[in-house]
Amino acid sequence: MIAKQARSTPIPLGLYWASMIFTLLLFNLLSRAAVAFHCTIPHPPLAHRSSSITSKLALASDGENGDATVAVKATDLDDSLGLSPEERTVVNVHRVCKDSVVYVTSVLKTNVRSGSSNRSRQWQRRRSKAKVPEQGDDDNDEQQQKQQKLPQGRALGSGSGFVVDSAGYIVTNYHVIQRAYESNQAMIRYDTFWDGLATNATKRMKDSVTPFNADSEIMDDLENFIRQSTCALSGRDSMVVNSSSTSLPAQVFVRFGTNGDGSYYPCEIVDVVKELDVAVLKMKISNPLSSLKALAYGSSSDLLVGQSLLAIGNPFGLDRTLSSGLVSALGRSVTGVAGNAIKNCIQTDAAINPGNSGGPLLTLNGGVVGVNTMIISTSGSSAGIGFAVPGDNVKESTDSIVELDKERRLRNAKRKGRGFLGVEVATSSSLEASFRKRLSVSNTNNEGDGVGAFLTSIAADSPLFHSAIDTTSITNGNIHLGDRIVNVGGNPIANGREFVSDMKKRVEGEQLSLTIENGDREKRVVYVTLGRIPL
Repeated sequence: MIAKQARSTPIPLGLYWASMIFTLLLFNLLSRAAVAFHCTIPHPPLAHRSSSITSKLALASDGENGDATVAVKATDLDDSLGLSPEERTVVNVHRVCKDSVVYVTSVLKTNVRSGSSNRSRQWQRRRSKAKVPEQGDDDNDEQQQKQQKLPQGRALGSGSGFVVDSAGYIVTNYHVIQRAYESNQAMIRYDTFWDGLATNATKRMKDSVTPFNADSEIMDDLENFIRQSTCALSGRDSMVVNSSSTSLPAQVFVRFGTNGDGSYYPCEIVDVVKELDVAVLKMKISNPLSSLKALAYGSSSDLLVGQSLLAIGNPFGLDRTLSSGLVSALGRSVTGVAGNAIKNCIQTDAAINPGNSGGPLLTLNGGVVGVNTMIISTSGSSAGIGFAVPGDNVKESTDSIVELDKERRLRNAKRKGRGFLGVEVATSSSLEASFRKRLSVSNTNNEGDGVGAFLTSIAADSPLFHSAIDTTSITNGNIHLGDRIVNVGGNPIANGREFVSDMKKRVEGEQLSLTIENGDREKRVVYVTLGRIPL
């Protein structure tokens, strides 16, 4: 018996294609969901284990683009490279000190003050502002660009410098900023002349009309008329009364390397010491940068011929360039920009090129022992004969400039400044060693451990001037041992540097007890009240 063939129910063609399209859409939707779910699954942390240096690497992942970054200790990397002890020392000095070396440049601004030109520029600015609507974000971007770029103008010179105080003080060569300094001084003298002329003319006019009992409003009008007349004759803007750093024609800028954000920071010229070819700058920043680290000074008087030296600077604008050499000679005398002889200069064969001027000359301990200032060359580039101003002289001069400027700023802010004792002590380690040796020889009990700060001079306005203090001196090679300060306010003093560091923390008006010991080891206590630093 043959089975009957099953009959199939026909499916409409439209329903068939509709089901197929729905199936494809559902498959596409499920595929996208699966991909999205797979991407959001966090990857397990990478575990890197090896017997090589990479076992000490820390691997991390960037949350935005997923790029892996490797963090490694510098000392571990040095180990893997097989550096010699001397190479390690050089690498570490550059690694620690390079961020404190800056590129210094100065610009003569194009918008030099003049009455007609200022008015025309103001009119052009008003036109440009009327054409372009102001937006807050655009203003912020413009401010950022002004910080990162130099203003338009004529370049006046460039060189190097280094940070000496975390408050933003920088030391460089005077000849690096000489043209900017002279331009600003000329403008200050010009303003002073016209301001004095207007003041004298106003005074004479008031004296001449006083007998006639003139009205005060008339006197004020006369004074304004004289002021405006002198401003018109001098070509100055009538709004400029005193020469501030923003109204001066030349501006100095510093840059902390191009491997960072490349920003230029404006600076003011605090003071210069032409006789040493050095200048002190102050960055115009409201809050000190956290990255500012001052370089420590070494002792240039302790250098020996043949000792290794390092120079960091910006030759030809190449930031943080390192060169090494030796102390070729000591006690050289070179002629500075002021025409005088700078004595005790350091001669070195470390490569010093145009742009290195103002940069630090360092020992392998990272201490600043000189400021690179000039070279002898027939080609204008390094010929292996370079000179640096001795660091001891630079430190003595620039430290006083920085302290006086800090004191001035504190007084302007109506705050108490640092206390003034008015004494000088020996801070050179070699000089102190000579004094300690002499103290041991003169002491019959051989207990001359030499602790304390050797007093070398006392100012006439010092609180200790009338305390019968005997100072230490050297005459024709003979050492006369005087008094030493061995204790300040109950704190023992080991040497002159420790005493200076302690006194920097004292404020004006503070009362102190000083324990003073003479060459015979006899002690006495003197009570003083710290005075005000004379400006």
